[in-house]
Order: sequence, then structure tokens, then C-alpha cells
Amino acid sequence: MATPRKLLVDPVVPLFYHIASRCVRRSWLCGKDKITGNNYKHRKRWLIDRIRFLGQYFAVEVHAFAIMSNHFHLIIRYDPVAHLKWTDEGVAHRWLSVCPPRTWAGEIDVEAIPEAKALLIADVKRLRHVRTQLGSMSTFMKHLKQPIARRANREDGCKGHFFEQRFYSGALLSERAIVAAMAYVDLNPIRAEIVESIEQCKDTSIAERLQVLESTPEALEEALAPLVSGLEDAEPVVKITLRAYIDVAKSIANKDLSIKRASEQLRWQQDIATMSRQQRAYGPPHLIESWLAARGMRRLEKPVSE
Repeated sequence: MATPRKLLVDPVVPLFYHIASRCVRRSWLCGKDKITGNNYKHRKRWLIDRIRFLGQYFAVEVHAFAIMSNHFHLIIRYDPVAHLKWTDEGVAHRWLSVCPPRTWAGEIDVEAIPEAKALLIADVKRLRHVRTQLGSMSTFMKHLKQPIARRANREDGCKGHFFEQRFYSGALLSERAIVAAMAYVDLNPIRAEIVESIEQCKDTSIAERLQVLESTPEALEEALAPLVSGLEDAEPVVKITLRAYIDVAKSIANKDLSIKRASEQLRWQQDIATMSRQQRAYGPPHLIESWLAARGMRRLEKPVSE
């Protein structure tokens, strides 16, 4: 029996999470199908654009992603109480950006937005409901996947599920666990033997970060920032610089243990490999024990390095 989401996601404490979702029957519905020959690579851009769009309005920060042929990964920071601090007007703006009024033809009705906003602010019960929705990880995933599923089904001329209904989420309890999870996600195309180096990766967050470096090389010395954030005045959590992160990713991708700090790279390899286990939480032993004890669970998780 699957663990209830309310136990997997902390209701109060902001945390990072590794999220993964698969297409139904693990079919190749987002890439080139080896059996039919149909190529659906363009759907990967649908997902990336949707992630960047929704990340502005929900109580999340998106730190990493990888869109594969039959599944996708996200690393997000989710703040379960951030929505309580937003103004009513801010909540209305966010919600109507995600779910704007539309004309009979299905186009966004820009002229109707001011009236819709006023009505929403005046309706205390409905405003409370949409505030809760904007603060929900599950609702974020619902609004991410459902439009993609409908669009893909229209393209295929069929009905039914496109993604498996339940998505995976694993809490990341330390910075090392966060960085290991990000590297695990970014290196997915290499692990799948689609490409051989991080420079060849496409449809991943590392590809976007490397592209930014072409115009702003000084970003190498800055701490990793979220790709998009819906959190207001959020304090930076990840301290590792982009240069250090790229060094970790490259050394793992190249399986390079000939460098001076070979033992440290071996630890990174082990920690990144741990992410494939899809545990309920990742971190050093004492943090895992505390996280599990608060939920009345027994330990099954393998810890990452401290």
C-alpha cells in the first residue's frame, strides 16, 4: 500500500523534494517510439514551458528538472505555509494567471480579468479555497500534468490517462541530499545512454544553466539559484556554487576518479546512486531518524553522506 501523501510531505516545514511522474504503462509518449516510429519530442518543451509558467504562481521553487521519453523528474522547494502570507489581491492574481476567464472560443478573456479578480476577492470562501490550492504540491502537479495530457490526447485523437495518476515524492533533508538529487536528475540522459556528456544533455536544467553561462560567465561563482520561484523573499538554501555543482556533475558523468579528491567523488557517486531507490526521504542518519519518528514510520531508507 502506498504511503499517504500527507505523511510524505511536511505540512509546516519548507523542504526540498525529488518528484517523478511516468507516462501510463511507461509508454514512450514524450519521445521517439521505437515500435511505432512516432516522434513526440516536441511534448518535452510543452512540459518545460508549463513548469516554468506554474512555478511563478504556486508555493514552490523549481531547482532542477529532466524531461525523458516516458517520465520526468523535478527538484522543487515547497513551502506549505507560504500561501498564508500572501495578500488577497496577490492570491487572486496568481489564481487568475493559472486559471484565467476564457471566451466561448477558449481564448483568454483579458477584458474579463479585472471583474473576475474583484469577484474572487469579494468571495471569502472561494478565495480561501484557491489560496489553499495555490499552496498545495498535489494541485501544482495536477495543473502541470492535466493540460499536457489533454493536449497530447487531442494530438493522438484518443482519450484516457496520459500520466500515471500518482507521482513519486521524496523529501531531501540536507544540502548534500539536495545536490545529489539535482545531479541525479540532470544526469538522467547520460545514465540512459542517450548522450555522453552534460554539454550534450537536452531538456534538463543543467542544459539551461550551461546556456546561461554563455552570456553570464560570472554566474559560475554564484550559489545555485532556483530556475523559477513562486515564493516571495525566500532565503537561499543551497550554498554550493554553480562551478562546484558542474564539477560534481562532470566528474560523475565522466566516471573520473583520477582527480586528487577521488574519495570525495566516490561518495558523490554513492549518494547520487542512492536517489534511484525512490525512498521516502534522503539525508544523514540523524535527520532521517527524526523525520521517520515524527511520522511513526520504521526506517527503510539508506542515508546519504553528512
